Amino acid sequence: MERIIRHSQLGEVTLRKMRQSRNINILVRPKGVLITMPFYASFTEALQFLETRVDWALESLHKLKVKEDRVQTKFTPETEFGTYFRKVQLVPTDRHNVRVQIKPEVVEIFYPAARNVDDPVVQEVIRKAVEHAWRVEAHEALPARVKALAVQFGLSYKKLTIRNSRTCWGSCTADNSINLSLHLMHLPDHLIDYIILHELCHTVHKNHGPRFWALLDELTQKKAREYAHQLRAHSTRIY
Repeated sequence: MERIIRHSQLGEVTLRKMRQSRNINILVRPKGVLITMPFYASFTEALQFLETRVDWALESLHKLKVKEDRVQTKFTPETEFGTYFRKVQLVPTDRHNVRVQIKPEVVEIFYPAARNVDDPVVQEVIRKAVEHAWRVEAHEALPARVKALAVQFGLSYKKLTIRNSRTCWGSCTADNSINLSLHLMHLPDHLIDYIILHELCHTVHKNHGPRFWALLDELTQKKAREYAHQLRAHSTRIY
C-alpha cells in the first residue's frame, strides 16, 4: 500500500507500507523522500514522525545534490564516454531537436549546434539519449546473462522484465519473476552478475536472512559482502 504527497519543504514524499517493516523509517533519495512503515501504522503517524526529522532530511537531500553535481558527467563533443558496448559521439547539427542513432559500435547523439551544449536542458536531453542506448543494450545483454547464470547454478525464474528503475537495481516477485534496472549497464561485469545472482537467490529465499546470504556467498565465491559494499559506490542516477 502506497501514498505519495507533496511536502512544502521536502517535495515529493512516498509513504509505503511493507510487510517486513517493524518501524517507521525514512530514506532520503535524490528524487525525494521514501518512508517505509508497518501495515499497522497510519499514514498520519508516519507524517508526524517525518516532521520531527525535516531538518535532517533537508541536509541529506542537499548532500546528495552536491555529490551528484560533483560526479555527474558533462557531455561535450570532446567528452570520452561509452555505454556498455559502444562509444558515444556528440555531433552538432542544424536541426532543432536532439536525436540518437545506435550503430553496432557507436551511439551518435545529434544536438542543435545553435544551442550551447552546456545548457542544462541540452545536457538533460543528451542524458536521455544515453539512457535510451542503455535500454537497448540491457535488452541485448541481460536476458541471456540471467538465463546462463540460472542454468549454471540450477536456479529457475518465471520471467525477466527490464525497467527504468532508479530506486533499486533489481527485485524478485513472489512468483519468481525478476525485474532488473536498465542502469545495470553502467556497472562493471562482476557487479552485474552479483545483482542477477542476488535476485536469483530470492527465488529460493524471499528475505535477506542467513540462508539467503549463505547461498549468495556460495554462488559468488565468498564475495557477496564485498560486492555489496562495492555496489554502494555506484548509483542508478549518476552518470
